[in-house]
Amino acid sequence: MQRLLFVVAITACGGTSTPSGGPPDLGTTPKQWTYVPIDGSQCIDGSPTGIGVNPGTNGDLLIYLEGGGACFNSGTCPHASHLNGWGPADFASNIGPYNIGIFDRTDDLNPFHDATFVFIPYCTGDVHAGSKPDGMGGRHFVGYGNVGHALDYLIPKSTKVTRVILSGSSAGGFGALINYDRTATAFGTTPVDLLDDSGPPLEDSVMTPCLQKMFRDMWNLDAALPASCTVCTQADGGGLENALPFLADKYPDRRLGLVTSTQDGTIRSFYGYGYPDCVAGASDPLMPASVYESGITELRDVKLAGHNNFRVYSKDSMEHVWLLFTPDTISPHSDGTGEHLGKWLDEMLDPKATWNSVAP
Repeated sequence: MQRLLFVVAITACGGTSTPSGGPPDLGTTPKQWTYVPIDGSQCIDGSPTGIGVNPGTNGDLLIYLEGGGACFNSGTCPHASHLNGWGPADFASNIGPYNIGIFDRTDDLNPFHDATFVFIPYCTGDVHAGSKPDGMGGRHFVGYGNVGHALDYLIPKSTKVTRVILSGSSAGGFGALINYDRTATAFGTTPVDLLDDSGPPLEDSVMTPCLQKMFRDMWNLDAALPASCTVCTQADGGGLENALPFLADKYPDRRLGLVTSTQDGTIRSFYGYGYPDCVAGASDPLMPASVYESGITELRDVKLAGHNNFRVYSKDSMEHVWLLFTPDTISPHSDGTGEHLGKWLDEMLDPKATWNSVAP
C-alpha cells in the first residue's frame, strides 16, 4: 500500500531525437528544482499553491501532473493527497523522488533526460479537472483552474520550446488526458503529445455511468471536457471512454500514449465504487481483475485499434504506475520479455518511427 500511495503520482517528458529550439525562459537554475508560486492557484483547503520547475537543455517541455487518489465520496476523500495544502515547504519535502525513472538526468537511455520538467502538484482531489470552488464540505475543487494558471505562466516563456509532452500518473494521468485539448490549443503551433500513466477511462460497463456521474457532480467535471466532444457526456452519466478516440481524431498529427497494467489494483479499487452499480459497489470497492483486464483489452484492441496516433503500452501486472522506474527495465511480461517501455517511448517521440500498442 505504501508503494501505491507513493507512486500514485509520477510521470514526465522529453525527446528521443534531439529537438531544436531550447528550454523555456524560466529564470531558474538549470537541472535543479525550484518552487514558483502561481497567482490564483489554490489547494482543496483554499491555501495558495505553485509549481515546481526544473529547466533542461533542449527544446522539450514536460508538463507533469502529480497523482494521489481522488475525493468523490466519504470513503475516498480522507486519502487524497495534500489535503492540507502544497506550498514551498511541501515542495521541498515532496520533490525529492522526482530524479529517477523518466526524471533521471543521469541515464543516457532515458529519452527525457535533457527535457525541462514542470511539476503541477495535486492538492485538489479532483484529478486536476474540478471547477467547483464551493464543493462538498467547503472543499475547493479547482484543479482545472490550477492547470490553466500554470499554462498562463508557462506559455509566454516558452517561445523556444519545440515540443510539449503533457503527462501525469494515476490521478495525474486522468488529469493530463482531460487537460490535453486545452493545452494543445494554448500552445498553438507547438506540438503537444500526451503520455498518460495509469489513468485509463474505460468503457461504461467497467467505469460505470453512475460512478462517472459522481465525478461529474462532485467536481463539475463537464466544465473541463471539450465542448465539441458531445459523445463524452451521455444522459445516464457515461461517455468518458469516448474522450480518447475524440482526441485521436482531433489531433491526427500528435502522438497520444497510455501506459497501464492489465489488472491495476489501485484503479480497480476506485472503479469498484461503481461496479456493478454504485449501491453494491460501495460496500466492496475492489473490482474483479478479469473485468478490469477486459476493459483494457477492449480499449487497446477495439476502441483505439483504428487510431494510429493513440497507442497503449499494457503490462501484465496488478501494480500501479510505471514511469518512476528505469524505462529499459519495464516489459509487458512478468518474465521480462517483450518490447521494453524505453524503446516504446523512443518510438513515440520519433515521428518517423513505427509505433504500435504493446500487449502481454
